[in-house]
Amino acid sequence: MDLNPKFVFFSPLHNVLSDPLNLVEHVDHAIIALDGRAPAGGDCAIEQLAPVSFEENALRVDLWVNALDDFTCTYGFFCSSEDGRVPHARGERSVVNIDPASRRPEKWSRDFRVAHEELLKDLPAYA
Repeated sequence: MDLNPKFVFFSPLHNVLSDPLNLVEHVDHAIIALDGRAPAGGDCAIEQLAPVSFEENALRVDLWVNALDDFTCTYGFFCSSEDGRVPHARGERSVVNIDPASRRPEKWSRDFRVAHEELLKDLPAYA
């Protein structure tokens, strides 16, 4: 049983992007691949673990949901080498659902909620 389902995305590397802000672009690409739209607003916390190598062709991005409320979704992420053996970064990325017409926060759709609830992190407590 997989207690912690996740979405895995392989983001092509066109050049070496070791700056944490550039790594966030790869996380955003994974979110777009999962949801079909660009993330809007929100915060990002990233801890860089190791630089990206010149030899790497793609960055593996593991994405899951840490929290989901009416207007905000907080993703957890882990960026690593394509084979998953070299950790590059980990963190959280929060996004807000913004109505394109009014530019105001809007509740997530039922379809979004169903899809993202399946990716909620669920760690059992150990005594």
